[in-house]
Amino acid sequence: MAMGFSDIDECAGNICSFYADCVNTLGSYRCACFDGFIGNGLACRDINECNGENTCDPNAACVNVLGSYDCSCRTGYLGDGRKCTDIDECCQNQNGGCHPIASCSNTAGSHNCICPSGTEGTGIECQDVDECADNSTKPHNCSRLAQCNNTDGSYLCLCQEGYQGDGFVCEDVDECLSPSTCGRNLTCHNTPGGYNCTCILGLAYEAGTCVSVENCLNASRACHPHAACHPTKGSFYCHCQGGFHGNGVACWDVDECSQSGREYCPEFSYCFNTEGSYTCDCWDGYQDNGTHCMDVDECEAGNYTCPDNSTCTNTEGSYRCRCDLGFLASNNSQGVGGPGAQLSKRTSTLECPV
Repeated sequence: MAMGFSDIDECAGNICSFYADCVNTLGSYRCACFDGFIGNGLACRDINECNGENTCDPNAACVNVLGSYDCSCRTGYLGDGRKCTDIDECCQNQNGGCHPIASCSNTAGSHNCICPSGTEGTGIECQDVDECADNSTKPHNCSRLAQCNNTDGSYLCLCQEGYQGDGFVCEDVDECLSPSTCGRNLTCHNTPGGYNCTCILGLAYEAGTCVSVENCLNASRACHPHAACHPTKGSFYCHCQGGFHGNGVACWDVDECSQSGREYCPEFSYCFNTEGSYTCDCWDGYQDNGTHCMDVDECEAGNYTCPDNSTCTNTEGSYRCRCDLGFLASNNSQGVGGPGAQLSKRTSTLECPV
């Protein structure tokens, strides 16, 4: 009697690796590692695809996982990891997050923020550089004969008085080329950035009488007691003080109160001339408020004298007394001052009888 044989399914006993497929065959079996693993099937280990060939984009990061791998676009790129496209940050987020005055420059996977000329900073923050400051990080290029004026993001160079040019190069102005610079009977001498006018000693000019520098140092020897020595454009002059007129060697008081065409004192006031000056005094009935003479309301202030049965009425610079209704002025026998008659303060001693 022939004996019967049946195949044993070895795969039923999980004989292969956990990461392998078991294929039963007649009288045997076969173990095959899963994709992403390598080995003889009985033992399988993970393949790190990130160390070899993979389908990640060059601008993506490969992350190995058990039996496979993931692709993730790097910062600055957008995509699924298999295909990554550069993000232009300068077109997003308001100038790429750069300072409003900075220039944004896109780069592969990133961008640069650059502060403009005349400013400094990270590009995210930019601040003006004061090129005119002594310790400036970006010193100016103005001429030493020019004034540097800082502006927002730049600076200006302006030649000093007496010089001309663009501020970077400044040349002296020869003021003496103009015959009107000093005036008549004066000699003009050009100096760097200026000029001097030499006067003739003893001669009187608009500025006063020309004196030497020695006499100017001892002005009482050459000038009038009411004059002082003034240096003007390189020369020295005896010049009368304010309130006096003359050539500086002889000075006379100016009577401001008699000057025509000019009012020194305010309206409603008297002018009193003094030596070298004047004073103003308000008329009776007015008071000084610091700038002009203002009418005094004697009736409101109670500074009046009116008879009984009368009322005080203020007028410009004075006041009047008016008899009340039903009363007459006692000195007006003709009745001219009948009801409501007005009495000036000079006649206010009169009475208003019934």
